[in-house]
Amino acid sequence: MFDGAHLGGRFTRMRRGQINPRSWDAAIRAVQKHLLEFSDHVPVTTDQGRILGAVYGLCDQLTARRYLAWVPTNRELAAKYRISPRTVTNWRREGCPFSEGQTRVLGWIARRRYAPVGAKAKFEKQLGGLKFDVLMEECRAAVANARQLKLACKLNGIKLAPDDWLRGFRCPRR
Repeated sequence: MFDGAHLGGRFTRMRRGQINPRSWDAAIRAVQKHLLEFSDHVPVTTDQGRILGAVYGLCDQLTARRYLAWVPTNRELAAKYRISPRTVTNWRREGCPFSEGQTRVLGWIARRRYAPVGAKAKFEKQLGGLKFDVLMEECRAAVANARQLKLACKLNGIKLAPDDWLRGFRCPRR
């Protein structure tokens, strides 16, 4: 059974539905080569020459790097964040924003109860600062909810037992 592509003396396994960027680019280069040779075999007017040039330029835009969406594999992400590939699979299911960049991923990790040992060791500085930011964000949200509750009680004429339970309670701003 053939389940891959033979490229440059190396066998590359491919999943069904995936396009190998090297073979994609090879096909684009073959089309460009034939476009250049076309004018040698058939007489071409200046307008047709401009059209061939435009098609050649379009082929440049269709190279794998510019055209195909690159999605890192679980192994690549596991190596980058020092976690297991299984953890990457689980985090993808839970909504980790791997496609939005490292800053978003670290923010997502900081909001979790705990970070894996490898990720914690590698990103200790960033995660420490983010954990503090998350804690302060939660503190501000709790204070805002408490103030809304106090206002709702006041508007509905509900007397709170300790009247000054919220007085002076402020969350510091950064």
